[in-house]
Amino acid sequence: MADSRRYKTEKGMPLLPGVNRLERGYNFTVEVPEGKNASLVLYKKRSKKPCMEIPFTSENKAGEVYSLFLPDFLPEGYEYNFLLDGQVYIDPWTYGISGRERFGAEADPDAHKIRCTFWNPGDYDWEGDQCLNIPYHEMILYKLHVRGYTKANSQIKGKKGTFQALEEMIPYWQELGINAIEMMPVYEFMETVPEKYYAGSMVSEKKVNKKVNYWGYTAGYYMAPKRSYSATNDPAQEFRHLIQAMHKAGIACILEMYFPAGINPFLALRALQSWKLNFHVDGFHVLGDGAPIQLLMQDGILSDSKLMFHGFDERNIRGKREPAQKCVAEYNPGFLQDMRRFLKSDEEMVEGAAWHVRRNPDRYAVINYMACQDGFTLNDMVTYNYRHNEANYENNQDGSSYNYSWNCGVEGPTRKMNIRQLREQQLRNAFLMVLLSQGVPMIYGGDEIGNSQNGNNNAYCQDNSIGWIDWKGLKKNESLLEFVKAVIAFRKEHPILHTPGELRGVDYQTRGLPDVSVHGERAWFLNSENTSRLLGIMYYGAYARRKDGTYDDSIYIAYNFHWENRSVALPNLPGKGCWTKVIDTSMLKTNGFCYDDEKHSRKLEIAPRTIVVLLAKQEEKKNASMAAL
Repeated sequence: MADSRRYKTEKGMPLLPGVNRLERGYNFTVEVPEGKNASLVLYKKRSKKPCMEIPFTSENKAGEVYSLFLPDFLPEGYEYNFLLDGQVYIDPWTYGISGRERFGAEADPDAHKIRCTFWNPGDYDWEGDQCLNIPYHEMILYKLHVRGYTKANSQIKGKKGTFQALEEMIPYWQELGINAIEMMPVYEFMETVPEKYYAGSMVSEKKVNKKVNYWGYTAGYYMAPKRSYSATNDPAQEFRHLIQAMHKAGIACILEMYFPAGINPFLALRALQSWKLNFHVDGFHVLGDGAPIQLLMQDGILSDSKLMFHGFDERNIRGKREPAQKCVAEYNPGFLQDMRRFLKSDEEMVEGAAWHVRRNPDRYAVINYMACQDGFTLNDMVTYNYRHNEANYENNQDGSSYNYSWNCGVEGPTRKMNIRQLREQQLRNAFLMVLLSQGVPMIYGGDEIGNSQNGNNNAYCQDNSIGWIDWKGLKKNESLLEFVKAVIAFRKEHPILHTPGELRGVDYQTRGLPDVSVHGERAWFLNSENTSRLLGIMYYGAYARRKDGTYDDSIYIAYNFHWENRSVALPNLPGKGCWTKVIDTSMLKTNGFCYDDEKHSRKLEIAPRTIVVLLAKQEEKKNASMAAL
């Protein structure tokens, strides 16, 4: 029997939820439903049963919150839980969980096996590390699943599928050009999928048995780093070491946080504050019907953190900021839907594509992407017309029926060279659509090496080769990887492609041409009829400065998604300026990049299903005079 006499208790502080270290000891607070009895239980590590039980009394009560204080309590060697009417209740405010060391383990019938751990947030030498402040307009975002990203990577030296393994990937991200990593949920969640999921759960509404919730979009213990994602016995220290290493490499960390309906909004707020203050996390992608969006946007501690939502009222954004300082962003599924449809040559998509390419509000950012975990990978987008989710054992009825994909003529893998070449071209087109649009580009991890899920567009339960990244693509799709690296470098080289705020479409500074303009087969005229699949976007470089103070080059991007050649009339440039082709996705022999000095001044012939990028240098005399203004 647990001993309740070993510690003297005092009245606690109910305003401090969970367990908190104070100057003289530890404060324990738990919210208890009306009519239930509650107690604190302490365990010695590696013991099977509690060693101490301390009941909460009426003196410890404030409303439905019980709180007690243990003076001079030394937590080393101890773990804890709460009991509600004798049933184990895991502290939702805990900073750590033990007993969940193996990912996907079935629930143990002994409820005491899972326990809360004590943690000292100050027990780490950050060596002066601070949260990074990478502006949205300079961000190249890359999304991944902590476990699946490295689980099948044979080059990892440490334990695969962990925070430690991610640290080994930092040089790869640097070489790729990534400066912000978005991680799917890393807080402690239970992988065993309940029998019923309700609408909005982002997993499945059907009854499933013996599956794992691989993605983690469910309620969890939001302040506790996931134990099974740790190669060591201390996930908090391991995750902080990862963040510190990322920051040294100039890479920010964005965490996904999923809050279902009914979640305590103050728990959600405290969770984000904790990850920022205790782990130096740079921002959050917040999901779920229970997300307290207005509360998060108004919080002072989070006022300089990157906050990403799928929808919000921009009037609730805290304070007024210059475009370069904006902290709130909209995750933009409309970009995926419309640009995929434009890519596969659907009708009536030209105007929508032109809007998405230029969209970049002054008060908040937009996150543009062509693929994420929810749907086809980019490779599968050009390989399959239909979902193939048989491995989920739900009769292929789960997952979206609307993939906006095109298999280029054959369903699934093929040896036909013309189909494979067309797919390669479409993949390069897709990366250009994301990386040459205003707003923040997001790449789903593995797409740059042609990762496939075999047509599964809902791999929420696939903790296996379907859900893991296949790193054989490093060699098999090396040319695609090199193309993506080059396009990211091209974007970074040209600030006109990623301005802090919205381009206006007029020459408001009288520099000779509008900052951005749209074109069709005729210069300065966009044919937006339903049969048109041709779009030209011109960025005038005199509206953006490089770091050395000089003005950027002008850039013309021509999108031809007709299945036949098209010619476009090019807009004239001031003085004797001419256009030079630098990218042409139909030129697979040179991996889409051009290395000739051919000048184009009037017309340009574009191959079918091709994106062409032209460059025009600013005249030196004019550039110098403008720089002096």
